[in-house]
Amino acid sequence: MKFFSERGVRAKTQRDCGAVDTAAVLRVHSHKLCVVLNWQSAGSDRILTEASALKLHSNLHYWLILTVADSSADTNTPVADTLADPPPDDTLMAPNASSVPLSLVTTLGSLELALDSHVTVARPGRHGGQIALQDVYRVKRGLPLTVTAPRHWSPGQQFPLGPRRDSYGGAVFPTATVVVGDVWENFLDWRYKHVNSLTKFHYVLVEHVSRMLNFRTNVTPMDSWGFPVRNTTDYDGVIGLLQRGEIELASVGLLHKTARMDVVDYAGETVCYEGTFLFLKPTLSDVSNIYTLPFSRAVWVTYLVATAVLCCALHAAQAAESGTGGSAAARPVSLSDSVLTAVGIVCQEGSTRDPHSVSARIVFLSLLLLSLFLTTSYSAIIVSLLQTTSTAINTLTDLMNSPFTLTMNAVATNMKYVNETTDADIKELYFKHLFTQPYHRAFTSSEVGVDRMRKGLYAFHGDADAFRIISETYEEHEKCRLQSIKMFSTVQLALTVRKGSPYREHIRRRARWLKESGLSQREYKYWVVQKPTCQASTEGFRSVRLQDFYPVLLVYAYGLLLAVALL
Repeated sequence: MKFFSERGVRAKTQRDCGAVDTAAVLRVHSHKLCVVLNWQSAGSDRILTEASALKLHSNLHYWLILTVADSSADTNTPVADTLADPPPDDTLMAPNASSVPLSLVTTLGSLELALDSHVTVARPGRHGGQIALQDVYRVKRGLPLTVTAPRHWSPGQQFPLGPRRDSYGGAVFPTATVVVGDVWENFLDWRYKHVNSLTKFHYVLVEHVSRMLNFRTNVTPMDSWGFPVRNTTDYDGVIGLLQRGEIELASVGLLHKTARMDVVDYAGETVCYEGTFLFLKPTLSDVSNIYTLPFSRAVWVTYLVATAVLCCALHAAQAAESGTGGSAAARPVSLSDSVLTAVGIVCQEGSTRDPHSVSARIVFLSLLLLSLFLTTSYSAIIVSLLQTTSTAINTLTDLMNSPFTLTMNAVATNMKYVNETTDADIKELYFKHLFTQPYHRAFTSSEVGVDRMRKGLYAFHGDADAFRIISETYEEHEKCRLQSIKMFSTVQLALTVRKGSPYREHIRRRARWLKESGLSQREYKYWVVQKPTCQASTEGFRSVRLQDFYPVLLVYAYGLLLAVALL
């Protein structure tokens, strides 16, 4: 006790094991606890049995059971050498070994010592002063105990580490996957890999993990990933099987959700959910008035000032002409006549009065040249803008504020995500843009959604299946106009295991290794169709539509109305 006290380690001794309240003494929630148990103490078997019933052989508890050889032949049994020469099956009972009490062997055989438990039996070694240490655990409930080969320790030496437990000896674990829109016979057929592709990708990852950990799977096909049943804490689908302990791990990737943390354990992130809003980039005329775009404000101001100056100069020149006499040139000229003449020249309509003096002709020619350069530049830019796509829609907020119609793929994750998210923008998207439409239009199939995208101003939230349809049906220039905006920006998919599963850490490490080694990415690119790439770097030619010169028609209509009103 003095040794522990000097090192700041809290320790407690109990001489009479029969008086120990096992739950009160050994219950921990966050920190680790070491238990050194002298098997010769009275009531030690009761402590081990009660600890097993209370699940106190967890990964937070480190048990060291001290034994001594007993000379009584009827109370001793060999333990694998169980100790010097372990048997092929590494079970606890084995011949030709140092003896330990039969009662300990019997007690250990009845305990639930999970794979992640830490129970070590210490006995005198073959050489004086040495201690032989062996770990005891069970790979799976119902299988015999596994006893590791002895590790020898002497006082003053570093405590030897136990052997790795990452081989499950071919044990069979029940698991489940989701089969929707397909049949089990075609589940791994590459011709149907576009159907439920993310689930197939995670199924293959679990198969990789099973080979690395040397276990097999017994797969149960399900039709749902798992959602609460009628607003209760009970789940259906794959999560329901995990919740009830009917399977040990799931061969699907599940979204990280706080509500699920109480019923499952996540065992390693795999990929980010790639569902995105897909749409063809709109033309500038779809989202703005292109007739105000060719020139900057400074150009427009400069042009108006130049026109006003030339208009005044034209008026002065024509007034001088009328003052010098002579037929038509002698007619009085009002300022409104000069303004109308200047506007006619700018609009390339000509003038009702020809200039006669040199000064008037110079002003007239200046107006014509100004009009020529303006019209040529303006027309060229307008033609270019008619074929230019807009780059103004880059975020989910931009998309919601645009004239696009928004729809989603009719899968359970999309339809129920609004009940789980706290993002204000996503809630606004659902309530203002989706739920205001008829259900069959707001949530539709990939085929329908991708086809409507080609008609313009239509955004569809799809996944790999939509990418496949686009790759097969779209023209090259349409693929070049394809744009995507993620709605699930930080949603991760992960492998899941039963709550409190002893295999979680092993599976998490293997899933991490698959991700870091690139095998996970390789399988992802094989099973999940990627976004089509633009090969030709062209967005194609589009005919001018009525919508493209709609603002011009409005000016014409307002002019007619104003003319009629002034009659």
